[in-house]
Amino acid sequence: MARVLLTNEEGTNFEKALNLIPHVKRLYDELYDTLWNSDIVEKETKEKTRLYLAGVNGCETCMSMSYVGDKTLNQKVLREKELEEKDRLLFRFIDVYRVRPRELTDADMDQLKKFYSDTQLLELLAVINLFDQFHKMIVSLDLYDFCSLQGK
Repeated sequence: MARVLLTNEEGTNFEKALNLIPHVKRLYDELYDTLWNSDIVEKETKEKTRLYLAGVNGCETCMSMSYVGDKTLNQKVLREKELEEKDRLLFRFIDVYRVRPRELTDADMDQLKKFYSDTQLLELLAVINLFDQFHKMIVSLDLYDFCSLQGK
């Protein structure tokens, strides 16, 4: 059961929870659209990041979707097979960044900078944080209906 009182409106529990603070939901939606539609980082890289975080966070819904119309990415990312070096480095970075960011070294960053500019890294951090924070809200408020394919 959700840990906040939700309305009876249509949508997932996560959407209902965000609708309790419509001004913040609007800002989240704007940030999401801005990041997704930005050309700073390729959409495929953002999609790989989204899929990787979905796997780490255990979100079946997000793992099953493709925002770029290429479901072969889902299997590559979730099984971590046939990945390019830049993707492996990015995923390793994500793992450390999410839980122990102070452990990231200059050498780690230098490796990433072989593939991503400073501007791209900052946009990737924004993408990582947005998706990861959505999941943390889902977990802390027990809004798992969004993450589960059961009953869909």
